[in-house]
Amino acid sequence: MKVNVNKVRNFLSENKIFFEVIVASLLSFMAVYVSIQANIIAQNQTEIMKEENLPQLEIRMTQEYNEEIKLYDNKAWLFFNRGGRLSDFDTKEYSFLKFIHRPDYDTLLIPLHNYIDMRGVLTGDSEGLVYQVENNHQGKKEVEIRDSLSSFGFYNIEVYVAVSYSDIFDDNHVEYFQISPRIIKIKKNEWKKIESHFQNAKDRFTLSNLNAKTIINMRKNLRQ
Repeated sequence: MKVNVNKVRNFLSENKIFFEVIVASLLSFMAVYVSIQANIIAQNQTEIMKEENLPQLEIRMTQEYNEEIKLYDNKAWLFFNRGGRLSDFDTKEYSFLKFIHRPDYDTLLIPLHNYIDMRGVLTGDSEGLVYQVENNHQGKKEVEIRDSLSSFGFYNIEVYVAVSYSDIFDDNHVEYFQISPRIIKIKKNEWKKIESHFQNAKDRFTLSNLNAKTIINMRKNLRQ
């Protein structure tokens, strides 16, 4: 097939402005696209950098052995920050004695005052060990209650803590944990239920004021 060069030349000459507009538009589009991609990459890098510098909480529990009474009578919870620096560290705690009665396995949840001494020790550090709190040597009383309740059922002490702090970007954070009988992170809605149960309770007790008779009577009153 023979191409008429003059016709092609005339066509290109007549449509020169059209092609220039198309090329300019494509170049503009490519410039905008490249700019958008560069912004996305920069934002991703910023988020990664921010994530790497956020505080990372870790909670451990240790026990103190009392040689005189031959019991581990004191528990301590150690709050570590394994990530970026934090500030304005604070905690809120709710404790319960959870009694499960045999043989029907119904549950009684008794709010406790002062099971943990939340006037714990702030180390002043923003990384590593930042806070430490103990449970006021309650171990002996726990053993007494456990032994006196053993023919009726069994119990646990449940402790929940909300931890608030600020990061190096001045953003505020709140994290929620169960720290007894095990240490796990919990969701905000679960914390809200726990908080509501504690705050709406008619009575609250110290562990020292509880015994098997009191607990069994509370269970009976609850079932009536």
